[in-house]
Amino acid sequence: MERAVAKKRVNKIALARFERWALPRMAQRLPRWVTPDMLTGVGLLAAAGIAASYWLTRYSLDWLWLASALLVVHWWGDSLDGTLARVRRIQRERYGFYVDHQSDALSALLFFSGLAASPLMHPLIAAALLVGYYLLMILVSLVTIARDVFKISFAGLGPTEGRLLLILANTVVWALANPTIVVAGRALSLFDLLGLVGAGGMLGVYAVTSLIERAKLAAMDPPPQPYEEPPVPEAVLEDGGGRGV
Repeated sequence: MERAVAKKRVNKIALARFERWALPRMAQRLPRWVTPDMLTGVGLLAAAGIAASYWLTRYSLDWLWLASALLVVHWWGDSLDGTLARVRRIQRERYGFYVDHQSDALSALLFFSGLAASPLMHPLIAAALLVGYYLLMILVSLVTIARDVFKISFAGLGPTEGRLLLILANTVVWALANPTIVVAGRALSLFDLLGLVGAGGMLGVYAVTSLIERAKLAAMDPPPQPYEEPPVPEAVLEDGGGRGV
């Protein structure tokens, strides 16, 4: 059976050193009844809570504090499920690869749906962020299959840094009462500006990384040499192909 997961993990995020130190220690202290699937479930519940918190900001910006707290919970569940499996040596690579990507896709849908339904971000900008994120997810899956490399960071940024940026944005928006900034005659919220930058960045990274990966695969898997059929001996041609015709 062909492999469905990568042998090599590429995680060159800014906080990778901290996570490599902290996550195994947290996993070792968890009680035995806690399983990786339970942690994945915690992450999904936190994502649903984040979406609800963003929607509730239409009534009060104080809900941003709950969104920020749940972003920490989401990081804890989403980052610790695979670490716990590795610490306990109960990895199920194919199953874990599938569940992890499915959880990430659902979490992103919840995050950006919550922002789209809130007064913080224009729905089209939230949709552009979701498209950019999904394109990167597809790229990660294709590279995993084609090169056996699981790449979970781009330009030193990954999901952990993304959550920290959201927490920072939540804090600034709460402190400044959701300010608007006029750009080219249009009033944009702080989340709108961050969303435009984020969507453009993800689409740009997708385009550049796609070309880089294509070049790597072209070098690894060069086109075959043109096939040339050997010449037919004259004796075969003279006797009608050797069939006694």
